[in-house]
Amino acid sequence: MEIEPKYTFLSLPQNNYFGLNDKATQELLTKWGLNENFHIQNFSFNEPFQPYHKYNLTESFFKDQAVAGVLKTKSKGCWAAHGTVASTVETRQIPCSVLTMSFFEKLKDPNNKVVHNSGTICKRYDLDIDGFLVSDNLRGMLIDEDCEQYNLYSKNEREEFIFRILQLLVLGGSLCQYEDTIEPYLKVTKNLYKDLIRVQKQKDSNELSVSTMVLEVVAKDANGRAYFPCDQSSMQNIGFLLVDRNFRQITTVLHQYS
Repeated sequence: MEIEPKYTFLSLPQNNYFGLNDKATQELLTKWGLNENFHIQNFSFNEPFQPYHKYNLTESFFKDQAVAGVLKTKSKGCWAAHGTVASTVETRQIPCSVLTMSFFEKLKDPNNKVVHNSGTICKRYDLDIDGFLVSDNLRGMLIDEDCEQYNLYSKNEREEFIFRILQLLVLGGSLCQYEDTIEPYLKVTKNLYKDLIRVQKQKDSNELSVSTMVLEVVAKDANGRAYFPCDQSSMQNIGFLLVDRNFRQITTVLHQYS
């Protein structure tokens, strides 16, 4: 029987995310109400990692006192390390296999009625769904299960990390100024995705594949309260661990809606 690795972690300086730090990207994130509610941190770990270690790795990460001392969460409008050590951690692997933006070509095809020929997003009647104003077919495609466009993507495709990034951007924060055209959303999605995942060539075939494992996580304290992320009532409160086994690094991505 294999003994699980005993992981320890070290906080790293934040990577220089060229796409995220791009001036135009920063302006759009601010416009969409995301910039102050979105936080990324980087860590290294000491032992080799295999995909079947994912539960052990996440448990070890959130229960590590050194991590708790630096891992920032948002409370009362401020990002700070609160020193919380997790009591329980829920972990779910998110598919991450998309290699090109052709994944979103369906959204740009006017026949699918998400956008017009001009690229302008098709408007529709207003509807409130889970606290979000759905007034166009792009947002309808994301969260209105009765919308014709919802079925453009299969259940598995909707789980893809790049799709989750697009959803985060389009739904935005609590103070969001929506776009009239789809291109800004797609451009920022591409920038974030390129910044956050690594692609490698397979040794036997030279084909490209994503080497980053994406884990959606919910960490809870000793009282059973979720803090990474907190308040699970909003679909925009999300936390991810991105694991790079080759470099033994973890990137935390956390968004708090309000």
